[in-house]
Formats: sequence, C-alpha cells, structure tokens
Amino acid sequence: MQSTPDTPTRNPLKQCSILTFSLLGLYALLCVPAYMFVGLRAVEGLTYAVVLCLVPGMLVFLISGFLYRDAAPVTVMGVSTLVRLMIVGIGTLVIIKLRTDFGSAEFLNFLIWLLICYFASLLVETLLIIR
Repeated sequence: MQSTPDTPTRNPLKQCSILTFSLLGLYALLCVPAYMFVGLRAVEGLTYAVVLCLVPGMLVFLISGFLYRDAAPVTVMGVSTLVRLMIVGIGTLVIIKLRTDFGSAEFLNFLIWLLICYFASLLVETLLIIR
C-alpha cells in the first residue's frame, strides 16, 4: 500500500532515533558548559533531565506507530503531552526522594536542564508528529 500526501507514513523507529540523536546532541552541547560552570553535579542533573525527556517521547512514538497508526496528530500530541508530564513529574519526584544529597542549588540546576530538555523534546516530537 502506497502512502499518499494526505496520510504520511510514520516510522516509529525512525522517529525514536531522531529524538534520541536530537537529545544526545543537546546533551553533548550542554555538557561542557554544565561541567565548566557548576561541576559534575550539573552533568548528573543534565543526564537525569535527558533521560526523563527521552523515555516519554520514545513511548509515544512506539505506541502511536505500532498500535494506533491511524490516530490523528492532534490525538497523538494530546496523549504525548499527558505521558510526558506524568513521566517527567513522577521522575522528578523520584529523583528528589532518592537523591537526598541534592541541595536547593543542585535541584534548581536540575530544573533548568529539565526545562531546556523538555522544550527541546517537545519541539522535536511536535515536528515529527505533524510531519
């Protein structure tokens, strides 16, 4: 079956790889200033942020690509937003609970990296879903 311009083919593995490489590129770009200005704790927070933003994006691409192929992009974006918010929110709470040695400065640093990664992953996911 050939795809028409109205129904673009969504390849979930390709979407996952594009999101992964985008976030890894952002990680590589931000890793140097994080280490230079704050230190190893900032790189740790950046790592947590990238993982927390990568997991929901991959889940949404895999679920929408394999289970709900004909879902409208608006539906996929709505589910993506809910999944991303839940995973990032719960993940942040788990990190706070497990990393009791994170002070307020480290946590604020983590939140800054999380916001940057969150909006970057949101941008990449949106572009891949509406494409």
